[in-house]
Parts: sequence; C-alpha cells; structure tokens
Amino acid sequence: MPGTPVQVRRTGEHTFVATNGRGGEVTIGRDGVVDGFTPGELLLAAIAGCSAVTVESLVTRRLGDDAEITFHADRTKEPDDPNTFSAVQVAGEMDLSSLDEQERSKLAEAAHRAIERACTVSRSVERGTPISLDLPE
Repeated sequence: MPGTPVQVRRTGEHTFVATNGRGGEVTIGRDGVVDGFTPGELLLAAIAGCSAVTVESLVTRRLGDDAEITFHADRTKEPDDPNTFSAVQVAGEMDLSSLDEQERSKLAEAAHRAIERACTVSRSVERGTPISLDLPE
C-alpha cells in the first residue's frame, strides 16, 4: 500500500483506535464515545485539517510564524439517507486585521486556489474516489 498506511483496531465496545506508522493515534467510535471521533467527524477533521495545512505557509508568510489558523467543517446530511453527507461546509478563521483590504483579498484568493489545487482530501472527496474493499471469506 503506497503512503503511510493507517490501521484501525477494536479496543472495546463501539471503540477503535486508528494508528499510523509515525505513532499517531486517534480514538474512533459511535456517536457518544467519550474522547472519540465518529468516522464522519474524522472525515470533517481531515477536510478542515487538509485546508489548514495547505494554507499555513501562505498565511504565516504574511502574518508571521505565530499566526493562529483555525478551520471549521460541518456537514449537511441527505434528508432521505442520514448515512450520507450531501454537502460539507468549510470555513477558515484567522486575524487579518494587520493587512489592508487588497492584501486580505489577495491572501484569500491565494488560499482558495491552493486548497483547490493541493488539498488531497477535499479533491478526493469531490471527485468521488473509488474505494476497494477486501474482506475475508
């Protein structure tokens, strides 16, 4: 498998732990699992996180290395199928008060272009990346 594989292992009732090869860990579970994310929340975190990582250099170059960058992601579910997201809304938050109106506009345009061009997660979701599933028989 190319890239850094992710493993998800059951650790208790409705609780799983995802790990990567670099030692990262996150708890996954059904809605209500304490200190855990649902798989849908992880998808939202991946979309927001990819956006934040993608624009970080653009923002810190203009606002400084200590610039606070926050991205929020939410979803709208299909009315007829609550197990499907019909849309995802992403919003970035950062203090641009030190920039004039033209600089703010240029930064927003550059960030938007960068996310559209380089955010692997958003691009994959928007394109509807096929998923192959292999289960034991």
